[in-house]
Amino acid sequence: MFQLRQPFTAARRTLFLAALAAGTGCASAAPPAIPAGPPAADPAAVEARLVRATTPGSPRQIGFTWELDEAGSRVRGRGVVRAEAPERLRLDLFGPRGETYLAAALVGEQFRIPPAVASRFALPSASLLWGAMGVVRPPAGATLVGATVSDSTASLSYRTGAGETVEFGVRGDLLRTVRRVGGSGALESLALTYSAAGALQRAEYRDWGAYRTLVLNIESNEDASRFPEETWLPGAAR
Repeated sequence: MFQLRQPFTAARRTLFLAALAAGTGCASAAPPAIPAGPPAADPAAVEARLVRATTPGSPRQIGFTWELDEAGSRVRGRGVVRAEAPERLRLDLFGPRGETYLAAALVGEQFRIPPAVASRFALPSASLLWGAMGVVRPPAGATLVGATVSDSTASLSYRTGAGETVEFGVRGDLLRTVRRVGGSGALESLALTYSAAGALQRAEYRDWGAYRTLVLNIESNEDASRFPEETWLPGAAR
C-alpha cells in the first residue's frame, strides 16, 4: 500500500496505503478472486448501490495494529484512521515505541503529507485507501466498464486513463476484495475479513511486484464527532 522511496534500517523499514488475524505468514499466494456472476443489466445502478451500502453515514475513528513484511524483514506498530467519508481521511502510523512513522491526509483526490515525509513515501490511490476501510470508492476519472450481480455477490470493474483495471468484489453489502491490475497481471490487492456480525476485522494489502505485505488488524471502529479542520493538515504549525 505504501512504497518506500529510500532505504531504511530494518527497524525503521516502514511503509507505506487503502484500509485491515494474525500475521503476514498467512498471506495468500495469489491475488484474491473477484466474485463472478451474470453481467448486470444496469452497471451504474449496481455502482450506486454498493457505494451507498459501504460508505459510513457518520465520521469514524478506527484503531488498529499493523505488521509489514517487506522481503522477509518485518516491522510492526499501531495506527489510527479518522475519516469523514467519502471525502476526508487521515492516517497516522506509530512504531513499536510510539514514534510517528507517517501522518498523511487525503482530501478529495489530494494527498496532504508533511514535506519531510513526502519525499520518502508513495501512497496508494484513494480507492485503495478507502478500500482498506471497507468503502467502495470508484477511481477518479476512471470509466465503469462492467458489473456483475447475483443473489449474494456483486463486482465492479473500472478502466483507468493509464490503461489499468481496478476491480471491487462485494459479498452481501460488504467489500471483500480490491485489485489493481496492469498488463502484466495483479499490481496491488486488498483482502478484507469481517466478523459474523459484519464488523471489519482485518485488511491484508499486497504489492505483488515488491513482495510487500501489510496486515492491519482492527481493534476499534467507532462513530465520532466531526473532526477539527487541523486534522486534515498534518504537519501544520500549531
